[in-house]
Amino acid sequence: MAFKSDIQATRSTAAAGASAIVEQPVRLRGIIIASDGTGAGTLELTTTSNTGTTLFQGDVPSGDVINFNFPEDGILFPKGIYCKTKTKVTAYTLLTDKYSGPGLTT
Repeated sequence: MAFKSDIQATRSTAAAGASAIVEQPVRLRGIIIASDGTGAGTLELTTTSNTGTTLFQGDVPSGDVINFNFPEDGILFPKGIYCKTKTKVTAYTLLTDKYSGPGLTT
């Protein structure tokens, strides 16, 4: 049986911005997104910068909370996790672990 590392939970209420929510390199293992109750919300996460490549986009129904665990090894964000779009979302929690390996960072 393989060893699994600990999970780190990072809660954020930050809107789109130039600062990384979680520094590089990291794997997103799961996410919790809470709607602000004023309509359906969306959250878009990128790597490199808030204008970088979109690696995750999630929608949440109005007044609801979604909790999603990614299968296998999750999503690799080699240059950190940035928020590109946060609309009608109160907060989100990123469940990550640190990851490094040959050829995965530049």
